Amino acid sequence: MFQILRFKFCEKGITLVEIIVSIFMITMFSTILIANFPKILKEFALSRVSYKLAQDLRRVEDLGLSGVQLTGGSGELVQAKGYGIYIDLSASPIEQYILYADSNGDQSYTSGDYIIETIDITKENPNLLIKGVENISGDSTSINFTPPDPTVSIYNLCGSCQDNSIVIGLDSENSEREVSINTSGLIKVK
Repeated sequence: MFQILRFKFCEKGITLVEIIVSIFMITMFSTILIANFPKILKEFALSRVSYKLAQDLRRVEDLGLSGVQLTGGSGELVQAKGYGIYIDLSASPIEQYILYADSNGDQSYTSGDYIIETIDITKENPNLLIKGVENISGDSTSINFTPPDPTVSIYNLCGSCQDNSIVIGLDSENSEREVSINTSGLIKVK
């Protein structure tokens, strides 16, 4: 009986119309995927950079919480009174931010502070940039974490504001992501 059912199934076969419809559907889905692939790559790069910025904020927050001392390039001990991220808003376009060790204790980035790393966000995609920082009254901002608590200081934060948002986006499109941090140290990616 099993062989009889098997034989009847094999007699049916596949029609030429079914093959053509299947090939058409595979081609259509492939075309849609290939057509949107550059946009998908840009959106993926935007997400990566946003989460990298949030990760870097958490990194300097952890350094501020631990109070660890860094060693410089020549092996000398860096006397850090805090750690932070600095963004120069006067540059156009804004393509980088700086992780720094606050060596003079003023809770903001100055030229005498030790630069841990400079992050260029255009390495992910040349169209990415920092579109701005919200709730800031000035042409730069520093988000600083001072041990041992750590105390969060946001340089140039407007008077009544409790948080700021760093807006990262694609230069030619309206795609944007926000990384926000408040004075309590809570970091969110929107």
